[in-house]
Amino acid sequence: MSVNIIAGPVAGVVTCLMFYPFDTIKTRLQSPEYRRAAQAGVQRIRLQGLYQGIGPIVLVTLPASAAFFTSYQKSKELLRKALPSLPSPIINCAGSSIAEMIASAVATPAEVIKQNAQILSGGGTSTSLQALRLIGRNPRDLWRGYTLLAGRNLPFIAIQFPIYEELKVLLGSGSAKGDLWETGKVTGLAAMASGGVAACLTTPIDVVKTRVMLTAGNLGRRIGAVETFKDVWKTEGVRGVFRGGALRTVWTSIGSGVYLALYESLIAYGGDRKALDVDI
Repeated sequence: MSVNIIAGPVAGVVTCLMFYPFDTIKTRLQSPEYRRAAQAGVQRIRLQGLYQGIGPIVLVTLPASAAFFTSYQKSKELLRKALPSLPSPIINCAGSSIAEMIASAVATPAEVIKQNAQILSGGGTSTSLQALRLIGRNPRDLWRGYTLLAGRNLPFIAIQFPIYEELKVLLGSGSAKGDLWETGKVTGLAAMASGGVAACLTTPIDVVKTRVMLTAGNLGRRIGAVETFKDVWKTEGVRGVFRGGALRTVWTSIGSGVYLALYESLIAYGGDRKALDVDI
């Protein structure tokens, strides 16, 4: 098994366990129930059950990562054969985009369960099971929000990795080999800066994605992404569109640094040092 496929899930699970509570708080901030929760005692509600829904995400990390890395390498290989004159950055971007769409299809059901579990009250029963029962009335809802999940992650890649690669060169890394500490330090700093910028700019898409996914299992009238965005803009304005953005920017920035520093260090340790252009 390639060290890439091992390093990805390991780095992903470690980062998930470290920063998941911030994702839970962000989801609650973006939930339509936010104002009512604030009136009911926001601090108590926001800071309970911060690991609700983590089970499905941890379980899906391995297949989603395997799908991403397998698709990524195969897509690049096919593109190079079909279009040998195409510049490498375009091939890498196209390959990672194709891989992300496939990985998002694998991850979407877990993401839907996770986000619904994050806003449930618990009551002694697994919130993930509660969310699954709720959504189980219409299994197709497990893929509700796939377009938005992929639609958020694709721009994230497009914004993050050009900045990331430039910063690695600027910070003196480039493609030169170094010790693990130097690798982790340079990669971590570049990833933190690029991840923070990408997270901030894609927050409006993330807000819409969250709200659409939270309607899974709702038997009432559904509204799509465009209507959801218009509703948020009309009722809450710019603050609503960027709700949770500051928190998301901070934890994604730090999480990106941890993830890519760990990933790149594992690659270097495994003797398979390669240029890195993958999504968090």
